[in-house]
Amino acid sequence: MTGKIQRPYVPPLYRAGDAETRDLVRAYPLATIMTSRRGTMDATQTPLFFESDADDCSTVIGHIARINPQAEDVMEPGPMLAVFNGPSAYVSPEWYVEDEDVPTWIYQAVHLRGEIEPVGGADMRSLMEDIVRLSERRIGGTWRLDRISEADIARMMPRIVGFRVHIETLTGISKVEQTRSVRNRNGVAGALERGREIGRDVLAGLLSKSV
Repeated sequence: MTGKIQRPYVPPLYRAGDAETRDLVRAYPLATIMTSRRGTMDATQTPLFFESDADDCSTVIGHIARINPQAEDVMEPGPMLAVFNGPSAYVSPEWYVEDEDVPTWIYQAVHLRGEIEPVGGADMRSLMEDIVRLSERRIGGTWRLDRISEADIARMMPRIVGFRVHIETLTGISKVEQTRSVRNRNGVAGALERGREIGRDVLAGLLSKSV
C-alpha cells in the first residue's frame, strides 16, 4: 500500500466542509485531547477554543490541571490529537420505511491534529482571560476573571498549565444517513423526534437537510 494514510478514515460522502467543521468545534468545544509520550498514551477532557474569529484561524487554546500527569506532555512542544464529539444516536432498522437494513449510528465529530505550544509566565494570564471570555460568550454571559481577587488569581495560576495548538489538520465527520432515500431519512428523523436520544432534535434537523 502506497501513499499517505488518511487519518481519520472518513468516506468522502461523510466528510464535512471547512465551515461546518469549524461550526462543530464552536458548538461542542469540550474536546478529548490525546498525547503519547514516554511510552504511554494519555487523554483528558477540556474545552478548546479557536484563538480568533477569523475563518482561517489556525490555532486553538486550552488548559489542564498541573496535577494531571498529562500536563507533562502539554508543557513541551509535541503532537496532539483532539476529538470533539457532536450529537450522536443509534438508528434501529425498524425506522426505515422502504427497506430494513442493519442497525447503525449517526453522528458528528471533529478530529484536530496539531503541534503543542506551551504557554506560561506573563502570557498565562492573558490566555486564561481569553478562555473565560470565549466560554462566557457561548452562554451570553459577562463574567470576567478580574471579578475575583488578585490573590485568588495568583493562587490559581500555578495550579494549571496552558497551551496553544497550531492546527495541522482539521477533519469534520457528519454521518447522517446520506446514503438513504428521502423517505428513509424522514422515517429516522420522525423516530428520533419521538425518542429519547439526547441529540435527537439536532440530528432530526440534519437528516432533513442531508442530500
